[in-house]
Amino acid sequence: MVIAVLVIYMLLVIAIGYYMKSRVKNEMDYLAAGGKLGVWVGGMTLAATQMSAGTAIGTVGFHYQVGYNFAWIWLAIWASWVIMALFIAPKMKAFFNSNKALTIPDLLGTRYESNAIRVISVIILLVCYGMTVVAELVGGSYLLNVVFDVPITWGVLIIAAIFIAYTVMGGLFAIAYTDVLQMLVFAIGFAIAVPFAVSKAGGFSGLNEKLSSIDPGLIANGMPSGTLTAVALSFFIMMLGYPIIAVRFYSIKDNKTIRRAVGVSFIFQAIVAVSIAILGVSARVLYPDLTSADLASSTIAMDLLPPVLGGLLLAAILAAIQSTVSAVLLMLGSSISHDIMKVVMKKKLSDKQQLKVTRIVVLIMGLLPIPFALNPLPLIQQIWINAAALIGSSFAVSILLGLYWQRATTAGAITSMVGGIGSAIVWLYLGNPFGIEAVYISFPVSLLGMVFVSLMTKPVSHAALQPFFKNIKSNHDNSIAG
Repeated sequence: MVIAVLVIYMLLVIAIGYYMKSRVKNEMDYLAAGGKLGVWVGGMTLAATQMSAGTAIGTVGFHYQVGYNFAWIWLAIWASWVIMALFIAPKMKAFFNSNKALTIPDLLGTRYESNAIRVISVIILLVCYGMTVVAELVGGSYLLNVVFDVPITWGVLIIAAIFIAYTVMGGLFAIAYTDVLQMLVFAIGFAIAVPFAVSKAGGFSGLNEKLSSIDPGLIANGMPSGTLTAVALSFFIMMLGYPIIAVRFYSIKDNKTIRRAVGVSFIFQAIVAVSIAILGVSARVLYPDLTSADLASSTIAMDLLPPVLGGLLLAAILAAIQSTVSAVLLMLGSSISHDIMKVVMKKKLSDKQQLKVTRIVVLIMGLLPIPFALNPLPLIQQIWINAAALIGSSFAVSILLGLYWQRATTAGAITSMVGGIGSAIVWLYLGNPFGIEAVYISFPVSLLGMVFVSLMTKPVSHAALQPFFKNIKSNHDNSIAG
């Protein structure tokens, strides 16, 4: 029965992708769903895009290791959602309406009048999100290994085949509508598992007593406050410049719909946040000797729940993986086909040819991470935490100040992006010297680099500022700085 539920779910996902293929007429449909998604579809695709193996497997694993207090990171994530909904999304949607922008490199390249920034943005996206795709593939292979005893190699290949198939076929239309199914499965699957796990652990009071006997920190401060704050700050900064979320704002109908969609996403995020925290600590009591904390979710599904509900929870984990990977895959493919080939290389293609090229590039982007996913990896959530530091250090400052500070310049943005990600990579490679987390180094480097270099270099033209600032009138200077 567990197998039947999973197979039905996977067939439904592919069927939606095939059906949505008929709605894709051009590049805008493929990459932005025509810019017409409504409140519920928009809200559920926003929530689903944030959820990943890092959530369904990694965060449950972190709660298994450190207890309840890891849940505090959600406050930082939700704070960033509010800022995005109120301050970032309106300007992005206005830019989409005026310039038909389809990607984050589109926004940055236009705002800073620089094809060099387009290229830098694409390279950063490939590096950072390549890491996350590898983590998601490994998470999916763990699931198939537990359920079907499928070898890790075959698990990676099966998971990749599913998300590549429906993403290549239907683009964002397919992703958005499969996200509706996947978010429902995710929220319901995890919420239903909670009472079974808590009951088996002896109720909430019994659960907490057993946790305390294992380690008092599991019900208090299992993760040191300094580390927790740094992780929360990493996720907060990452979300402010989170490209796979930001491009979703292009696809939602208007600003009012965006705000309501974010509210809808909060409902599902709250359900998931509470559920995964409880399941993680419950697994610590019920299965204290797991070989890896990342096995907590799938072990509960297979060992504790009735077959149908176990299949639903496993489908929820798979949903989290596929929703994020498909979003990343589309973003990476569009960055190459749209920003590099169409804009930078100036390839002249018809709508039909551009759509075909984008699909081919999406397919290639889906295949590239597979070899890397066949090697052993650290905890999945740790990969996401490191990626958060890199992504946030690269994009948060350049996007936020680009939208609200007219004096931000091309040189300032390049310094901010390269300096931010460069310092984060060096600091992580050195193992966070002196116990200082990378975000405390990389974000100040990114921010100060933007401010100081911008003040010392030539401002961008009025034409570049006009799409983002209502008080700017074009001086008809449409030149592009390289």
